[in-house]
Amino acid sequence: MTANKFLSGVAPLLTSKTIRFFLLGIAALAVLATIIYQTDSDARARALADADHALTLRAEWHAAALDRVLQQRMVQVFTFAALPSLRGFAASDENARLARAPVARTELHAIVDADPNLRAASIVDAKGRVILTTDASMLADWSARRFVREALAGRLHASEPARDFGEISQYYTAPILDNAGNVAGALVLRVAVQELWEALGTQPNVLLVDENGVRIADQTNQPQVFVALAPLAPDVAARALAEQRYGTEVTQIRATNLVALADEISRGRATPLVYRDANGHAIHAATRRLVTNLWTVIVFESEDALLAGTRNMLGEMIKVAAIAVIVAFVLALVMQYIFHPWQRAQ
Repeated sequence: MTANKFLSGVAPLLTSKTIRFFLLGIAALAVLATIIYQTDSDARARALADADHALTLRAEWHAAALDRVLQQRMVQVFTFAALPSLRGFAASDENARLARAPVARTELHAIVDADPNLRAASIVDAKGRVILTTDASMLADWSARRFVREALAGRLHASEPARDFGEISQYYTAPILDNAGNVAGALVLRVAVQELWEALGTQPNVLLVDENGVRIADQTNQPQVFVALAPLAPDVAARALAEQRYGTEVTQIRATNLVALADEISRGRATPLVYRDANGHAIHAATRRLVTNLWTVIVFESEDALLAGTRNMLGEMIKVAAIAVIVAFVLALVMQYIFHPWQRAQ
């Protein structure tokens, strides 16, 4: 009996008008959900496009700053290599060098003392042996090291950061010419690596890698200097170690597994790219190759961080939509109660 009374009471509500009302409500909810989805998709696409543009600008700025530092030092070492006292010492034979050594040594010390970032200044002969220096490397054989070989071949060179003498530093080299224009030796300036790293500024998530994909500057939460983006080919790793490219104190080159990023770097692309980190998270990055050396700046940010603002906006939209739906439903019930004769009779 009770069930029959309930059905008889509900039956007047199940009119075509009421059914249309609920169908319209469902359609309105579908439209609202579509609008929210489309708005969120547009906001995400816009946020990622803006982020890619910002990352590209940052990469360009960092690359230009690094090029300035490298070129200024290379001009400096070129200028010092032309000093008559250093040229005369390097071009002399063994006997004449004894007489020229005091003046040349004084010149080297003056160069180092005038610049707080300079760690040492050295002269190597045409065979790559250190014949005059301001540090403890006297008579060291540097013939295998790339920065010396480049200078003895007549070229200016800025080396990768290298771990020597208990610290990380860089080597800038220039050929020393005799009066006939032949390469008689090379001038080597060892510079504190902080000069190079400070050129990157203080912003996080910036990497500098060399042509092998080895990190030579790392401004992340967990720096991994001298660690390759991806495992190096055996011959490349062997050559780098034989050249002591990363210093005498680096005896192995470890690697992470960012193969996709390493491949993009090797192609020299400057467009924004997306890769996956070790945890599978999407990372947006922009790269820029330097002019001076075959080094590449990488500026990156996780997609989760880039879309944090968009997620917050989506949450607010859902809250507003939910409130609007509740208010509309309540208003609909009130209107139904006011204008439905059967409900007034009850």
